[in-house]
Amino acid sequence: MEKSFFLTFCLLFCLFVEDVVSRRRLNRSKDDSMNIDKIVGGYNTTIQDVPYQVYLLLQMGALYYQCGGSIISERYVLTAAHCLTGITRIYVRAGSTQADSGGTQYNTTRYRQHPFYNPMNSDYDVGLINIPGGIKLDGQNTRAVPLPNASSTIAPGTNLLITGWGDTTENGQVSQNLMAVQIPTISNDECRKTYSTLTTRQFCAAVPEGGKDSCQGDSGGPAVATDSGVQLGIVSFGTGCARPGYPGVYTNVARVRRWIKMNAGV
Repeated sequence: MEKSFFLTFCLLFCLFVEDVVSRRRLNRSKDDSMNIDKIVGGYNTTIQDVPYQVYLLLQMGALYYQCGGSIISERYVLTAAHCLTGITRIYVRAGSTQADSGGTQYNTTRYRQHPFYNPMNSDYDVGLINIPGGIKLDGQNTRAVPLPNASSTIAPGTNLLITGWGDTTENGQVSQNLMAVQIPTISNDECRKTYSTLTTRQFCAAVPEGGKDSCQGDSGGPAVATDSGVQLGIVSFGTGCARPGYPGVYTNVARVRRWIKMNAGV
């Protein structure tokens, strides 16, 4: 099964969760079912360690879905395009370690997907959420994450910090506490041995033995270089969670940097 890290969560109709998940996760397996993803092989962290992280509750009609995102300015949150397809309202919780309490919740109907987003191969999987009244940035619990220059490259072996409230095991349960995992990047040539459709707007991260990965519910969340604190990637998709030989795939922020600048001014 392929994971898009898009965690489905129905607030009022919990009995429908499995059906909702199957509709909303980017899964390109033979049965074309959709799935979701969360941090595997990681550890509990706090919002003070990653104050740019936000929790997204996404409404589509009577159904609600979960994704992650990152604060890139007072008025904009960066996430994955696939999280935003068909969404009618977005609730953004900023400044909290917990998924469903604490911090400040903002709601908005303003968002934009990259116009070249391709759901077939997840190319250009990037989106922006506009918070009209702005997010209060206190520097401790809420802070914008720096983004790379458009000319930046990612060397294989670059250590990434990936955070979110997704599943801790494949097809497992979501986490209420914010979690983190550190994973090195691999070369695109190596990653294409598994994902032949990989584009230059994407990169991969994995450990050879598996066991560490983003997973259901982490979609749209940040992948940040541990040495610089710069957000290099956006959680996009993968096959299963933390399987040996199946890396996680991330949108390369540098390769969509001009679109972000043009639309968010950042």
